[in-house]
Amino acid sequence: MKVTKVETLEIDLSGENGIALWRPIFARIHTDAGITGLGEASLAFGTASEAVGPMIRKLAERFVLGHDPNDTETVWEQMLRQSFWAQGGGPVIFGAMSALDAGLWDIKGKAAGLPVHRLLGAKTPDPLRCYASQLHFGWEAEHRMHDDPAEYRETARRVREEGYDCVKLCPVYVAAGGGRARHRSLLTPQNRKLAQARMEAVREGIGSDVDIIIELNGLTSTASALQIANMFAEFGVLFIEEPTHYNSPEAHLKVASRSPIAMATGERLYTRWGFLPYLQAGAIDMIQPDIGLVGGISEGMKIAHLAHAYDVGVQAHVCGSPLSTAIALQFEAAIPNFEIHEHHTFALKSCNRDLFEEDLQPVDGRLAVPTLPGFGMTLRKDAEARMEIAAVSLK
Repeated sequence: MKVTKVETLEIDLSGENGIALWRPIFARIHTDAGITGLGEASLAFGTASEAVGPMIRKLAERFVLGHDPNDTETVWEQMLRQSFWAQGGGPVIFGAMSALDAGLWDIKGKAAGLPVHRLLGAKTPDPLRCYASQLHFGWEAEHRMHDDPAEYRETARRVREEGYDCVKLCPVYVAAGGGRARHRSLLTPQNRKLAQARMEAVREGIGSDVDIIIELNGLTSTASALQIANMFAEFGVLFIEEPTHYNSPEAHLKVASRSPIAMATGERLYTRWGFLPYLQAGAIDMIQPDIGLVGGISEGMKIAHLAHAYDVGVQAHVCGSPLSTAIALQFEAAIPNFEIHEHHTFALKSCNRDLFEEDLQPVDGRLAVPTLPGFGMTLRKDAEARMEIAAVSLK
């Protein structure tokens, strides 16, 4: 079996369901055996997705076409070593590598008649524990940033009624009066008061027996991140996520060394080498690799086992289409140090759910791992008809 064609499929859903910028991008790999595989680059949000399609096609043309899909290690290593830029890193090249690697694993699973987690040597687990992610964006059909603490309380009640026993929010993402806040300096008394009111409202809404993860999105400085950690130290917070931006690992290390709350990070780190310094410094208590960015299933497994050697747990970062959810579930089902699955509020939106036949939604805060071959996902024909498709093929 060999790869004969690789397509990129892109769809701009920006503005739908209130999401300002949303542009999923997929790689579809064809073989001479008639088996196809799908992968996704996790760059649907932010500013980068337009650059990924050409990168996927160029990497496919040079390193994937003509190969046996089973040669995932060989293909991955060639993309890393022979592309030149992958040895420097970044989301565009590693997002492209991730999409291609996932597509190859999807083919391998389909050819073997097994879901990817079984191919990786793991039995099918019970449904995985999930947390409701990004409560500050609401938990409704339409994306809506929350300002008033009463909105946080009501959203927290809703997710608790749905059976979640863990939630995540950023209490400082939304500025007073609406809009996105900036916190590159110390929080003012007014900022702190509003964050406190929002957190108290969430705790009231979910009750005392539910975990809370604080999301900071890299918005805060070391000083303001430590303000938040100290404010909520007695609040039953499970982790603080992304307290600082990634361009300065030293900033994260400083916060981790002084914070009374455990630290999680990783959605903008790439490959095992990106995670290693944080693990060596003991500065990360739960890693959050995005399988659509770190290098795919092949590299994600190495990262998880590296973290396992440091006794650190794993939660895959998930903010993409239903395919990214399925890929994360297969990965999380196969690793020994899984902690919890992220179910993003964007996963509730119809513009996302309507891309695939399968609708992966938790029941009572638990999400079943698909057991169909590969990733078990089927792109809807009507969704594909709206996509921009480009391809490279064997000559």
